[in-house]
Amino acid sequence: MTYGSCVLSVAIEPAQTLPKNPLNDSLFGEYARMLLTGTAAGAAITSAFRSGSDLLAAMLVVGNLLVLGSLFSRWPPAGLMRCTALVGFATALAALTIRSSAPNGWWSPLPFFSPASLLASLALIAGSDLVVTVQAGISTEKKTGVRSHRVGGLSIGVILLLSYMIVVPSVDAFLEQFRERPSSYVVEDLTIWESARIRSTKFAVFAIFTYFGACWGSFLNVVAYSLPRGEVIALRSSACPKCKTPLRRIDNLPIFSYLNLGGRCRDCGVQIPIRYLIVELIAAGIFASLFLYELVTGAANVPGFQHYQYAGILWIILYTKWPVVGVYFFHCALFCCLLTLSLMEIDRRRSPRRFGWLLLVLFASLPVVFATLRPIPVWSGLPIQLQDNLSPWVAQAIASLIGGGVGWVLGIGTRRAKWLRRARNLPLALPLIGVALGWQAVLTIGIAFFVACSLLTTAAQPRRWVKRFGATAVLLLVAIVHHPFWKMITEIWR
Repeated sequence: MTYGSCVLSVAIEPAQTLPKNPLNDSLFGEYARMLLTGTAAGAAITSAFRSGSDLLAAMLVVGNLLVLGSLFSRWPPAGLMRCTALVGFATALAALTIRSSAPNGWWSPLPFFSPASLLASLALIAGSDLVVTVQAGISTEKKTGVRSHRVGGLSIGVILLLSYMIVVPSVDAFLEQFRERPSSYVVEDLTIWESARIRSTKFAVFAIFTYFGACWGSFLNVVAYSLPRGEVIALRSSACPKCKTPLRRIDNLPIFSYLNLGGRCRDCGVQIPIRYLIVELIAAGIFASLFLYELVTGAANVPGFQHYQYAGILWIILYTKWPVVGVYFFHCALFCCLLTLSLMEIDRRRSPRRFGWLLLVLFASLPVVFATLRPIPVWSGLPIQLQDNLSPWVAQAIASLIGGGVGWVLGIGTRRAKWLRRARNLPLALPLIGVALGWQAVLTIGIAFFVACSLLTTAAQPRRWVKRFGATAVLLLVAIVHHPFWKMITEIWR
């Protein structure tokens, strides 16, 4: 009985439908495969005789071999992966053909063996792979309710954008060595196309830095949850806390995976807390805002920092000014640590003591080794002028001690205020700001923090907000608002 029921259950189970490839599963596909096979083989042989002296002919050989491999091989598998490779190669071939000086280069030497014919073959195979990808996404959506084809569309868009900004300029730079160079140059205004290309490149650099911050935000969620509970961070993989299923790589992308999954686990459907998305957005906002008003401006907001005659993405990042980049990541790390302490406080958890000491030692010692990370002099802002004959590392060590001491005194003051006694990580956050930014900055931020908390606690709704999210979150907000005006506020001290 048991065996029969098992057979019956297998018999009535619907068969799994695989995505159909138009080139493999249709009569039109069979004839198209035969035509493409003959064309690609003939073009590869014809172009091979000219490949030694003609770069375009060598590209035709490689492209036609790629077509033959796609027609007779299952590796790489049909779908988004092979589609991406074909589109990237077609983009490079089109750019090379445009730059070619041969007359009627698109259709020579023979129409069926020309770059235009090869591009048509690549487009047909890539189109069939795109159909397979869309069908797989629709099948996954029907099975799990997740719209996976949105990931495929986003991936194709990113690939095309990268091809436009990386493949085409790379091919152009390679071909530049074969062109005749004029004896004199005439400076001309940028065309609309060139201007759009420069702007899109700048936006891509900004997006990379911003998304790097989102990745850090995803990691901070794990740190804030695991450290107070004594759990391991580095030696475990990401998994759903409900069903314990390890997350797929496509489901572990900050921000995008949460939006693509609709805030639910792909396997068990449990609701993913929106806190993960919010923290990733906050971390991305930290990196993005510091990128705009600190990194590309040459740290114009940092008091005592050297002034650069030129600024912007080109002169600061591409022609890298390492002191500015170091200050940028140093301050991003500081705000991320404050964010982590805020998350622990929201969970009603205290930061582990060893973790706190590690942060203090790290942020106090880095400016001692790299003095540009904290360029403001330790004696700046005092009512009397002191002769500073100390070596740079001694001066920075004294600045770390004084900054940490001022932050510690302010932290003691928070324990005496009734409405700040629940701020478990505030006594660590204030000295951390002091050792990283100096005593002048922590004193200004501390005063602004006490004023902000006093104003928030006068009304019922803000008071509940402070109790729910913690005073350390208010300190983080005050520090973020203070940072763009840091140099301006320092001028008032003098």
